[in-house]
Amino acid sequence: MSNESHEHDHNYDHDHEHGHVHDHNCGHDHSQPVFNKVIPASQKVAKVLLASAKTVQLTFDQRQEIPHDVVATDGSKLICHVPDPVEVGDRLISSTNEWIIIAAAAEELFEVPRGQDAFEEFLHIAGLKMWPLELNPDGAAVVASHECMHLLEHLNLSYTQVNAPIVEIGIPEVKTHECCDHDHRHDHGHSHSHDHSHDHDHKDCGHDHSGDHKHGH
Repeated sequence: MSNESHEHDHNYDHDHEHGHVHDHNCGHDHSQPVFNKVIPASQKVAKVLLASAKTVQLTFDQRQEIPHDVVATDGSKLICHVPDPVEVGDRLISSTNEWIIIAAAAEELFEVPRGQDAFEEFLHIAGLKMWPLELNPDGAAVVASHECMHLLEHLNLSYTQVNAPIVEIGIPEVKTHECCDHDHRHDHGHSHSHDHSHDHDHKDCGHDHSGDHKHGH
C-alpha cells in the first residue's frame, strides 16, 4: 500500500462559521470595492469586461462559503460579501464594476486508483457521506479528512496524498449498488457539513486498524 509513509500532521477542520454580517460595524474599510454580485460561469461575458479581472483561488470549502477577506493571485486584498456558494469559473462583480474570476486552489487530497477490489464500495460510501470527490480516468480524488483516511485503510485501499485543486464534484450511481434507494448525485446546493476537526497524528493515534471499524452503508 502507498499510504504507510504519510505524515498526517494536517488538521482537516472545515469550519464554516463566520460570526459577523457585512455592515458598517464589521471592521472592513468600506472605501474599498465590495464584491457582492455573482455571474455564473455558464453566462457569457464580453472579454473586454474581463480584461483586467483578478483571479481568486479558493478551496472546495471556501467556494461553499466565500471568506469576507480574500487575496487575489496578484497579492491584492479584496472584500467579498457573497452569501451563496460559487463554482469554478464564476465571476464576481464589485460595487464599482470591478471583476474577479473564481479558480480552484490546491488543497490536500487523497487519490485512490481504480481497479482495487473495494473501489466501488468506497465510492458508494463517499456518496452517502456527500464527501467532495472528483472522478477521473485513473480513479478518484477526494478532499482529505481523517474519517476518509480511516475508511480507506479499513477497506485496504491504496491511496496517495497530494496537494492539488479539485473541480468537478460528483458521485455517479454505482452499478453494484443499484438496489439501494439512496440518491448518489452530488447536489450543487452545497449544504456540506464537513466536521473533520481531527487534530492528532494518525501514525500513533491508538486506533485498532485491523478491520474493526464499522461504517454505515
